[in-house]
Amino acid sequence: MFREKAFLAGLALLLLYLLVALLASWLAPYDPLEISGSPCESPSPDHFFGTNDFGQDLFSMLLLGSRATLFFGFLGACISTGLGTGLGVFSGFLGGRTDRVISGTLDVLMTIPQLPLLLVLSIYLRPGLYLLCGVMGLLGSLTQARIIRAKVLSLSTENFVYAAKGLGLSDFHIMFRYILPSVFPLTLVKFLFGAQHYMLLGVGLSFLGLGDPEIVDWGQMLHQVYSGGGFALGLWNWFLPPCFAMVGLSFSLSLLGYSLEPWLSPQLRHEKQTFFECD
Repeated sequence: MFREKAFLAGLALLLLYLLVALLASWLAPYDPLEISGSPCESPSPDHFFGTNDFGQDLFSMLLLGSRATLFFGFLGACISTGLGTGLGVFSGFLGGRTDRVISGTLDVLMTIPQLPLLLVLSIYLRPGLYLLCGVMGLLGSLTQARIIRAKVLSLSTENFVYAAKGLGLSDFHIMFRYILPSVFPLTLVKFLFGAQHYMLLGVGLSFLGLGDPEIVDWGQMLHQVYSGGGFALGLWNWFLPPCFAMVGLSFSLSLLGYSLEPWLSPQLRHEKQTFFECD
């Protein structure tokens, strides 16, 4: 029962964030990049969270910033999950030379540190949002592929796979018809936690001043707080809204991932049923 409630709570909270991001242009009272008031205004009916040192409306920046933050996380998670799942399924099921080539390539690429590479790209190349998401997704897919490969190796010894091969079905038919649905729960959980990771990573890069200055996100808001002395002056209306927004978004994804654990593991499902039967 607790996991069902956690799932509903996490889903409702995530849908709220998505709805705000979709309607941000209508909900925001001002253009977040334009000067809409005096610098460092306190919260008021005209500016719910006040203005920053440039006179930009913080409430509008918070609403519009949800778009870039969500896009950063979900695009990176889509790339890493899709690429990692495909490589893991092909490597684990086909085996032989295909497995050796894919596994060897993954071993080499996994030696590349992710955060330093992103820092170097951000400093010297000033890449856009799409390139950063692509690089993060590519590097994140390496670990994803190894996890999926291990799962597929165990599935390859199941009776339904031998039965499918005995019927003369092709390897590609078995992979897409039977293997992929079997690894989907694991893929979904990895997608949720991957989205959480990439959102926080994107916010961190923007906080360091390495994001796209033309795109408003929560990390850029925190960077302005730091550079404008908001932390030292204790201007809570500058830094608490984006902090609470990030905590809420991360919490919603964590709830969804936690609630889906019994679906991922049959053993957990059995323990859950036994627990409630004892109650």
